[in-house]
Amino acid sequence: MDVTALMREPGVAGALQQLEAGTDRILEEAVRICQIPSPTFDEGERAAYVRARFEALRLKDVTIDAAGNVRGRRPGSGTGPSVAVITHTDTVFPRGTDLTVRRQPGRLAAPGLGDNSVSIASALAIVEALDAAKVSTGGELYFAATTCEEGLGDLKGMRAYMQDVRDRVGAVVIVDGLTPGRIVHEAVGSRRYKATYAARGGHSWNHFPAPSAVHILGRAIADISRIEVPTTPKTTYNVGVIRGGTTVNTIASEAEMLVDMRSVDMRCLRDLERTVLAIVERHAKEGEGQATLDLVGDRPAGVISADHPLVQLCTAIYRTFGITTTSKAASTEANVPLSMGIPAVCLSVTSGENEHRLDEFIETAPLTTGIKALALILLALAGTR
Repeated sequence: MDVTALMREPGVAGALQQLEAGTDRILEEAVRICQIPSPTFDEGERAAYVRARFEALRLKDVTIDAAGNVRGRRPGSGTGPSVAVITHTDTVFPRGTDLTVRRQPGRLAAPGLGDNSVSIASALAIVEALDAAKVSTGGELYFAATTCEEGLGDLKGMRAYMQDVRDRVGAVVIVDGLTPGRIVHEAVGSRRYKATYAARGGHSWNHFPAPSAVHILGRAIADISRIEVPTTPKTTYNVGVIRGGTTVNTIASEAEMLVDMRSVDMRCLRDLERTVLAIVERHAKEGEGQATLDLVGDRPAGVISADHPLVQLCTAIYRTFGITTTSKAASTEANVPLSMGIPAVCLSVTSGENEHRLDEFIETAPLTTGIKALALILLALAGTR
């Protein structure tokens, strides 16, 4: 791919100029999106806004599907492969969170602004720029703003979307994160369980030493914490939430934990899962209690190599813009297409920090270069003739 020649094409050059000139408008769009509450499983209000924007941009087949995804299509001439461009609408913040955007020199700060409001605004801006510059792509561009990317949403929206378009797209580009130049092409798989212990419980004095669900849970957590896992391929586990008991002088009749297990290798992930579940069951029996296991998260792993044409294309375009590239395994919506054997990457349009925190912020200066690089990647994939 001759990146310089592509950039010199009149329509492409015009689209890139429009993106550069419109950076302030893109940021204001990101602010508007950010201030619409959109917790996982409750994305409807933001989805309605994005749908209206898709319609205003005259994308084809605009709809909100059964999974809550906002979908639209920019037609191509049929001479190139089609590309799916994915952002997600949900955030980790519950309704009632203060979403006021704080303006600082070179920064905008607000919960969910970087993850993932600025990505949605960037996708909208690219459609607008291509239309204004009258750029015709060879392949169709399928745009989607999906639901349930975060946490226990378990990629529900992306799974539904990819099942529908899997035979129509040759590549998938996810726009998410706050690390320009980071190319995620290796998906971290995960399995997540809620383990609930039930025991007889009772009064802490009168019924001592009746089995306590909290004691059973504690012993299980202690054993889980001693599991040895490989560093290569990287494999991890975590007990992230525990609940149980009612009062200090009541032997707990119920306790539960949420367990997260991850690996870039599905075999290692399955081995870890068997070990953890065996620990849960063993301690239930030893503690004269019962264990209930509910699978609450299941994200598949997948990978394309660093020398895959898609990764190499992204690398070449980033370097043209002077952006240093890095590669890192992560859990993103790219997990779904990668697990299906469809080439996919996850890319960022600007930098920032503190995702999933109330003090999340984005840097404004890198957006101009980041969004131009993203647009060029999409055009290189779909073709411009």
